[in-house]
Amino acid sequence: MKAQSGFDIKVIVNELEALNGSRINKFYNTSEGELLVKFYSSKFGKKTLRVLRGECIHLTGFKREVVDNPSHFTMLMRKYMNGAVLKAVEQPFFERVIFFRIERGGEDFNIVIELFNKGNIIVCNNNMVIINSLRFVEMKGRVIRPGEKYELPLPNFQELYLDQIEFRRTLKSSDKDSLVKCLAVDIGLGGKYAEELCALSGIDKMKNPSMLNKKESDKIFEVFFLIYKSIKHYKNIRPCVILKTGKAVDFAPFPLKSYEGYDFEMFETFNEACDYYYSRSQKEDYESQAKNVYDDKIKNLENRLGLQSENLKKLADDAEKYARLGEIVFANYDLISTILEKIMNANKNNVSWVLIKKMVENEKEHGSSEAQSIESINEHEGTITLNINSEKFTIDLNSDVSSVAQEYFEKSKKLRNKLSGTRESIDETRSMISNVESDGVKVEKDVVKEEKIERNEWFEKYRWMMTTDNFLLVCGKDATQNEILIKKVAEDNDLIFHTAMSGSPFGVLKNGVNAGERDRQECAVFIAAYSRAWRNNIPADVFCVKKHQVSKSAPSGEYVSHGSFIIKGEKELFRNIWPEISIGYGDDGKIIAGPADVIKGRCVEMVKLLPGHLNPGMISKRLLSIFSRSFKSEELFHFIPGDARIEL
Repeated sequence: MKAQSGFDIKVIVNELEALNGSRINKFYNTSEGELLVKFYSSKFGKKTLRVLRGECIHLTGFKREVVDNPSHFTMLMRKYMNGAVLKAVEQPFFERVIFFRIERGGEDFNIVIELFNKGNIIVCNNNMVIINSLRFVEMKGRVIRPGEKYELPLPNFQELYLDQIEFRRTLKSSDKDSLVKCLAVDIGLGGKYAEELCALSGIDKMKNPSMLNKKESDKIFEVFFLIYKSIKHYKNIRPCVILKTGKAVDFAPFPLKSYEGYDFEMFETFNEACDYYYSRSQKEDYESQAKNVYDDKIKNLENRLGLQSENLKKLADDAEKYARLGEIVFANYDLISTILEKIMNANKNNVSWVLIKKMVENEKEHGSSEAQSIESINEHEGTITLNINSEKFTIDLNSDVSSVAQEYFEKSKKLRNKLSGTRESIDETRSMISNVESDGVKVEKDVVKEEKIERNEWFEKYRWMMTTDNFLLVCGKDATQNEILIKKVAEDNDLIFHTAMSGSPFGVLKNGVNAGERDRQECAVFIAAYSRAWRNNIPADVFCVKKHQVSKSAPSGEYVSHGSFIIKGEKELFRNIWPEISIGYGDDGKIIAGPADVIKGRCVEMVKLLPGHLNPGMISKRLLSIFSRSFKSEELFHFIPGDARIEL
């Protein structure tokens, strides 16, 4: 991925000024080392700022996974930023540095984001004295450490280059061997804008800058100044992402001549263009990594299959060879016995091995079949190599011929026994290859998911259910929520649900007086699931009453505990309700819970739970493994009544 230049950051900062006056809601870090800052304003709602150290800064409309355990620095940033009001966003003269001027609790702070080198985030007080930083840095003339005064780095792009004479002098005195390098490094434009200046001015980018004449230098300066003014004053900005064969290769605040012939995807803002580029590039990186993993798996398995196939062939060939040798030895028992007997008798009679070998050669010349069967004699190893029926084999001079034949047959048998195991290994490897190919390339990380601005409904902090006819039932998760539901949520036309036994949530069925019998029965099942009946695995009697029948007024001398209420008057009873709950998720990805018959038509996937022996943590893990969509375990945990089992 390409890093943002000082010119890019200037355009970003111009657009970020729209955030001034907004409040900082939250501060996160992701598993990728990114930082996310959430802003809120009544004017534009929610906005998320993404900072990738050493790379980029931009608003993002893509969801990214945040870590469950934020870093120490993230916690520090929350201390200074959460709830703070953004007063200004500034960039010191085209540097890769951004200042966020914020106010919190009557105090002013400065958050400095550095995007050069490895990047850094520094918290300073209103006098620019460093309070803390993501990285402590010490180098010649510059120290980033608590208590030190924050100093900007030496500038890359200097204001003096806006003077035409100074600009021309810098080109003339450059030690770079090409114009494009001089513009990128000496002037400090970076590669993208250096290439563009050369393209727009029509001057060869490889020309030595010291060889430029005045007309050429002035032409380059003229183009440079037009780009500078356009970016500084946010004029003629037409943000785009540059594509080559569908792949994002760069981004710019306007279409670039240096990318002539490429495709341009246009965006309303430069933040959106950067968001698209970096998110897409990150996704492409993940896809590339996943493809490499896939290719490596296939390659390793195919190599293994090749070795296994070679081994199978060798085992089969050797098994056949040893069986054939056994048959040859057995069929030529007398011949081989005679050869061994004659040689060993001569050796016992003190005939030298040299003479024995000469005798063999003489007999070969006279056509002796015994001698012609001898390939060689190795007296030092005590072996003889025979060549019978065009098969060469070596045996000990002291061998028992029948034992030699038997040994060959045994070797053949052992090798044949190994063949079935090797064939099984080959089948297993082929199956593994098939499975990998069937699964295809798996991208583990899904970072570029379009963010829908999700405003949680008021009832989602409770346990809740929609009945078949879309009546909302809201249940307390604890005594405090029970109190809030009855005192603040329940209205005159609502129905209040509870069980006859203690240890039950209170449930409020909104507009329940108009709900039918089926809807009320469904609510009774939901209430029973989250009552003590679940833990005891027994049926519960559930009742419902109207709002005016629920009171905190206890008889004289009695006390009504927190989360409890007195029920007066006639109750509608639902008897012998066995506890059960089904959990699934809808098309919008939100968890849904309720009786199976109620929610199955609304779920993409659904699992039914009954009282059991697996704790909620284990159940949530099982559900995560069953559901094809990913969730945080706490999202599921919220709806699991207690120890449970999954009905298969």
